[in-house]
Amino acid sequence: MLPGDLMNAEDVARYLHVGKNTVYQLAKSGQLASYHAGRKLRFALEDIEAYIASTHRVGVETEVETPAAADDLACAASLGELPVTPFVIAGGDVAADMVASALNAAGTPATRLMRNSYASLVNLYAGDADAAVVHLYDQRSNSCNVPYVCNLVPGVSVVVFRLYGREQGLIVREGNPRHLATWGSLLREGVRISNRQKGSGARVLLDEKLRAMDAWSESLEGYDRCAPTASTAIKRVASGAADAAIGTSREANGVKGVEFVPLQKEWVDLVAVKTPASRPRIRQLKSLLASEGFRETLGVLTPCDLSKLGSIAYES
Repeated sequence: MLPGDLMNAEDVARYLHVGKNTVYQLAKSGQLASYHAGRKLRFALEDIEAYIASTHRVGVETEVETPAAADDLACAASLGELPVTPFVIAGGDVAADMVASALNAAGTPATRLMRNSYASLVNLYAGDADAAVVHLYDQRSNSCNVPYVCNLVPGVSVVVFRLYGREQGLIVREGNPRHLATWGSLLREGVRISNRQKGSGARVLLDEKLRAMDAWSESLEGYDRCAPTASTAIKRVASGAADAAIGTSREANGVKGVEFVPLQKEWVDLVAVKTPASRPRIRQLKSLLASEGFRETLGVLTPCDLSKLGSIAYES
């Protein structure tokens, strides 16, 4: 176990977006594995990831307060305007957990389907999900998500709600000993990348940047060694097994011994399928995203850009 893996209760609370008391309760109940360092509790990233994975097919337990939206949605549910079947939200970003938790808090059943961004849109097209939270960068248009929605969900009426903007970039060892500050610097001889799986937003971003540079993926050492999660990829960097991984500042903050180099602004969006049956859910999502409570909830993902929260980026 790497030293950078261990986190205290406050770190875990910040990572999961819950209160510290919730962390202690999860540890006491055994839902979240913990370790004693003297009289203090410590937590490992892989155990935290395992706990997150265990919640993805049930109601999410993240503490989310959306008073105004919750009141409106609970009222709509009491009037019989909302369908009772669970609303399935695909995606791996924590914002998907926040949306699902807010729906559950309002009395509307919502479940999570843990998929990367590309697979989430495929699930949406196949009818396995009702909505998807995605972040996929397109180099040709210098835009996010909409080109992929058009290509991967053809013939399906959808609405794309903007959630938040953030920076993606390079996660490097503390002090950046290889002086990696551009996409091109990854092509230097001897630089080792800790890559992500196909379909993840980080992997798609890297592939798009390589294509823009007319660079072969084979020229990037470590390109074919794929980590299953962001934390695994970053731990390889922290341990010295790799020089860089693609990720966000929030992901870097969870691991000691690394730092973040911002390179690309991206948008995280919520894509929802439009059908006659889903109209109440679409109205519900609009109300939720417009609420001040949800804005405050999403704001914990600092640094993030909430200037376009709830706006419609695309509709078909």
